[in-house]
Amino acid sequence: MENLKFRRQFLLTTKSISSLESWGNLSLGKHVLYTHPDLMRFHVKEDTVEVVLLGHILDPKNHELSEIDILNKIVAKATTDAIANILYGLSGRFVLIIKKVDGMLFFNDACGLRSFFYTKFEDELQVASQPLLLKLAVGDIVSKKKRYYSFYESDYGKNSKENWFPSGTSLYENVYHLVPNHYLDSNTLQQNRYWPIKEHTLNDYDSSLEKFSSLLQNILIGGSKKYKLALGVTAGFDSRIILSASKTVKKNMLFYTLKYRNMTNKSRDIKVPSKLNKIMHFNHQVMNCQIPVDPEFAKIYEQNSDMAHLDDWGFIAYGISQNLPEGSMAIKGSCSETGRCYFYKSGKHPKINSGADMLEYNPSWKGIPFIEKRMNNWFNEVKDSKVNLGYPVLDLFHWEVSTGSWQTQNQLEWDIVHETFTPFNNRELLDTMLRIDPKYRSKPNKYQLYRDTINKFWPEVLSQPINPPSTNEWIKNTIKTVLAKLGVEKYNH
Repeated sequence: MENLKFRRQFLLTTKSISSLESWGNLSLGKHVLYTHPDLMRFHVKEDTVEVVLLGHILDPKNHELSEIDILNKIVAKATTDAIANILYGLSGRFVLIIKKVDGMLFFNDACGLRSFFYTKFEDELQVASQPLLLKLAVGDIVSKKKRYYSFYESDYGKNSKENWFPSGTSLYENVYHLVPNHYLDSNTLQQNRYWPIKEHTLNDYDSSLEKFSSLLQNILIGGSKKYKLALGVTAGFDSRIILSASKTVKKNMLFYTLKYRNMTNKSRDIKVPSKLNKIMHFNHQVMNCQIPVDPEFAKIYEQNSDMAHLDDWGFIAYGISQNLPEGSMAIKGSCSETGRCYFYKSGKHPKINSGADMLEYNPSWKGIPFIEKRMNNWFNEVKDSKVNLGYPVLDLFHWEVSTGSWQTQNQLEWDIVHETFTPFNNRELLDTMLRIDPKYRSKPNKYQLYRDTINKFWPEVLSQPINPPSTNEWIKNTIKTVLAKLGVEKYNH
């Protein structure tokens, strides 16, 4: 159990941390980088420039390149523009540290799924994967004060099992979070946006479909060559499209479905994958995550993050730990929703005038001061056409503010049981999607981009319906339809 404490996490500090003596450590000037033994770390030095990668990375277009090969490319051209250009086409989950004579730069993966928090203490930058680890270096800066209680004493903080707050901020004054599509400069402690850099245009659908599908498949093939991949299959679109792209490498993979919360064998996320397996034979199993949690595991889980969702994600994580073979890298379909018009499913983007308008997409945040401030700041930055370059604000909102926080926290918490591989966590892939007309990637046309891709790779994946309604949902929808035909405009059940 001791190995589970802060598993796959890191701390970069000017302090000596005796409790982390068993971890790997690397000197970077006046800083020491502590890394948990299960966190992959790669280091390259050339003259006065050092590059460190924490996590995993791959090039979908050249599977032969190792992490060191990629770092050698970066160290040879360690300007911010060059780094951004190199990272554009890469997949993985990582934090990238570039140390130069005059300071350090920090980048992360496309959606920021390797979490990164920082503060200034005794006039020096301190960085960690999450605030409780950062606290080992900065003490009372990370303590429960007004901001913390404003969140957890709100109705949202108390009642939402998957509560989260926008990327870029934290529960503590003067502790910040690195936002996707930004890098941090240690000299200024400013986050600088480095993407998007080209004006948004809509591209031809057929050529975009070919590029999108080929890139997605190459990401899966590259990952299967390097890691022991395990795909969680549900009744939804995201895992279904990844399943289709894995057809040529399925023999090297494990497929599973998590049974958790109040799910039964009749739940659609259990029934649909099981039916698909009978048709397609992809070595599928159901993992029981409804078992009692070991008290020691629960204790460590809560100590591993200041936002630990023990009574939900933690229970699921324990079930995973009892079922998933050690060394597996779990595939998640996350980030995909950014390209599926998540916050405007009709495909028609509404007009947004203020940060207050943004709060309507998570109204439970209203009345929590630091969240309202963060949303106003983010919107005031991204509303400028010179910043968004024509990209839909709600797509950037889902990418940077939502995925870059909610999903990042989930993957941080589940580091206790497995490393995570997210095929859609690739800037070029997401950019390709966002340059496709929304009518092909939204609900009215039944997410045609996804259906066309699946039919290209493995049509049997669509032999079972996507998210079929439960009996109660079917009855409710039927009543609504009947009443609509009778001229009743609204029906409140």
